[in-house]
Amino acid sequence: MKNYIKKEKYIHYFFFTIVSFTIFLISIFLIKFNVLNKNLKRFLIFIFSIVNLIIYFNIFLHIKYKNYKSYYNIITIIFTLIIIFIIIFGSRSIMLSLHSNTMVN
Repeated sequence: MKNYIKKEKYIHYFFFTIVSFTIFLISIFLIKFNVLNKNLKRFLIFIFSIVNLIIYFNIFLHIKYKNYKSYYNIITIIFTLIIIFIIIFGSRSIMLSLHSNTMVN
């Protein structure tokens, strides 16, 4: 039994890593420079984050729709969403706490 990844698989991973990084850089560019109005910028960043999440699920976490182990896919998706929830709302609560403790009225 051969345990190696074919060259096509490497190219596949490399391509989607570049696509994901490019989407990330475009999002940073949209946030850093005010090139669009606020609502359009939020919408584009939301769409880019959904596309990145789909890329991560399919390429890096190997969650496919045609997989026979759907139970494990659901557990993986739930675990990933819990981690994302903890990161987003934990960071938000820390930033709000820092803001309220350091701002002088």
